[in-house]
Amino acid sequence: MVFRNGILSEEDCICFTTDLDWAPEPAIKMTLEFFEKYDIRPTVFVTHNSKVVSDYAGKLDLGIHPNFVQPSSHGRSLTEIIEKCKSIVPATKCFRCHRWYAVNDIYDELWSRGFRFESNLCTDMDLVAPFRHRSGMICFPVFFEDGALVQFHNATAYSDVRYRFINKGLKVINIHPMHYALNTPYFQYTRDIKDRLSQDEWNNMDSDFLENLIFDGKGIRNFIIDLTEDAVKREAKIITLNEAYKCVVDAGMEMEDINE
Repeated sequence: MVFRNGILSEEDCICFTTDLDWAPEPAIKMTLEFFEKYDIRPTVFVTHNSKVVSDYAGKLDLGIHPNFVQPSSHGRSLTEIIEKCKSIVPATKCFRCHRWYAVNDIYDELWSRGFRFESNLCTDMDLVAPFRHRSGMICFPVFFEDGALVQFHNATAYSDVRYRFINKGLKVINIHPMHYALNTPYFQYTRDIKDRLSQDEWNNMDSDFLENLIFDGKGIRNFIIDLTEDAVKREAKIITLNEAYKCVVDAGMEMEDINE
């Protein structure tokens, strides 16, 4: 009922999230500074331990971002991967899989380990109401992903698609630190940078190195800033993913015992 009659459908709601994707610390810092500037508490889906994330403890919520696609630095088996990610964020109930990769076995295993909600389905600015997965997991589909915008639309001006964002309903936003930091104008721009660097160089670049790679023009960072400033200006209700989940729980839509 909350999906159709409650705050998640009757108000203009925005929820900000970010996938670390093994980004270097300067990119993570830039992204979290952006959220801090607008007094936004994001949900950060972590892939690795980050000192910057630790420094922002208390200002953000955490979920895991496991990579189940092999070869994976998180492990070789479903159990090993989940244990590795849970060791980084032991208390979370929330996940989003890298590359959106998940199957029923993964959902069932995560449910058995105490996970209760996810944001693991990506649309192309389509408004899809939260729903309950067969595992019992509550699903909050992503409305907007920066990578999808630059891959399929290049860095379209926010004004061109603003009409999609002002509709009532929960709009989950997904930002990647490296797209934000580099101000990616089109997908291949960042892909080419990553392809010419080693994994170690990509993961550990410093601020000076990163600064020289930033696109000097209109890119995804401009889009995200315009999106955010518009949300603040029109007084959209900016909520956390945890708060969205609480709306579902309060409405009695959670089914803790579905597999028990």
